[in-house]
Amino acid sequence: PDCPSHTRHIMTDVSRGDTSSASAALAGPSPFGECLPDVPPPLVPPLGVFSRMATLGVVAGFSKFIVSVLNKATTSNYETLLHHMTERKRPQGMITVSNHSSTFDDPGVLSFLIPWWYFATEPKHEGVRWTICTAEICAASPAVHAFFTAGKTVPINRGGGLHQATLTAMADRIAKGDWVHVFPEGKVSKNANELGRLKWGLGKLLCDVDEVGGLAPVVIPFWHSGMDSVKKYGRWGFWPFNRVHVTVGTPIDFTDLTRKCKKCDTQKKKEALYAAMMKRTEAEMRVTREKNLRERQEV
Repeated sequence: PDCPSHTRHIMTDVSRGDTSSASAALAGPSPFGECLPDVPPPLVPPLGVFSRMATLGVVAGFSKFIVSVLNKATTSNYETLLHHMTERKRPQGMITVSNHSSTFDDPGVLSFLIPWWYFATEPKHEGVRWTICTAEICAASPAVHAFFTAGKTVPINRGGGLHQATLTAMADRIAKGDWVHVFPEGKVSKNANELGRLKWGLGKLLCDVDEVGGLAPVVIPFWHSGMDSVKKYGRWGFWPFNRVHVTVGTPIDFTDLTRKCKKCDTQKKKEALYAAMMKRTEAEMRVTREKNLRERQEV
């Protein structure tokens, strides 16, 4: 028998009007200001596309100014990310994974990597990344929650486990061809350029996409360095005249692992599968980190 899953259905697509849903437990969305484990987060902000474009535009402009004007930002292998960001054949989705060294990594680094023209054409393609944030921050109040939703950021409960409706909602977006960015460490690292223990959320997303019948998403790792100097840990404000360097890695092939998602017969086996996925992710992230640090020394 297949493994138990909370994603045997395609949940309500509140952002595109699809009202198919087979689970009352996942009826929603939840109210702004709340992050309920069994109810999906709202994906459409108040005022709809107007507030989304205003928020993305203002945040992207501010972030690009901080990262690439007050500081110097460089990339390598950027064409790989840009190609899959803008030219992949949807409904194939995309997941990017990166280290997390600053509370400003997203929107800072992500805004730097996304071209202005792609932000400007968001109503046409709806391809700007989704990301996940701890509910303590991005659902602190109804107004704060609405702001983050406009910026395509959804809350999740820290320590709430894998079976949260937010992960199901993001798997649904990926299955429909969207891009989701994940910080697999699940928190900001206090030690720059060190990779902490990776949580299993990425593995859960990959299996959930497979189990709802979505195409296997392209998974791209990247490593950035220097953001810990731009936005120092535990301190307010931004520091100029630093160098931020982003190294885009090689897409990770999970085909041999995702084909096992429906075949496990115990939760223990499913968890072992998630662990194998994260071990592969960790290996590729470490390779990308070494390239990043080497490139910083060469320039």
